Amino acid sequence: MNFVEEHIFDVPLEVVERMYFDTAFCPRKYEELGLEDIKVVDSSDDPEQYFVDCSFVMEPSLPLPGFIKKFLPGGEKISVRQIDRWNTKTRKGELEIKLQGLEKVNIHSVMTLKTHERGAVNVMQWTVECKIPLVGSKLADFLGKDIRSKAASDHAASLKILQDYL
Repeated sequence: MNFVEEHIFDVPLEVVERMYFDTAFCPRKYEELGLEDIKVVDSSDDPEQYFVDCSFVMEPSLPLPGFIKKFLPGGEKISVRQIDRWNTKTRKGELEIKLQGLEKVNIHSVMTLKTHERGAVNVMQWTVECKIPLVGSKLADFLGKDIRSKAASDHAASLKILQDYL
């Protein structure tokens, strides 16, 4: 499943860069979203190659279909590892999500941070793939829908945190 999400910010691009390229931003956003057991596994605030690798536990926003539950060791909750990487000069980044118990699932987003008529925008080109026989496409579709259903909350959390960077 492939789709595009855009997070538009009504502030100059430089302000959004300060937020996105701050290693404290991702764990703070996860906390704002109500995720559990948030840990920064690794990070770098290198001026050119920023990254933050976090783990956390979350619940899907959509009800889990029965066939998915058998793949998840935590029942309704999912253990997640998310790595955000940015090249601060090109404003291009990647986001990789790994789900415990679903090692054959590939969730990846290519991100581009750029100016927008309202200020700035993060354009996220998502790819969700699953190589589990028989249920792979259904699982990929479910995960893609879950990501899309969370997009507004994710953006709202970013907007709230952004106020501290003005």
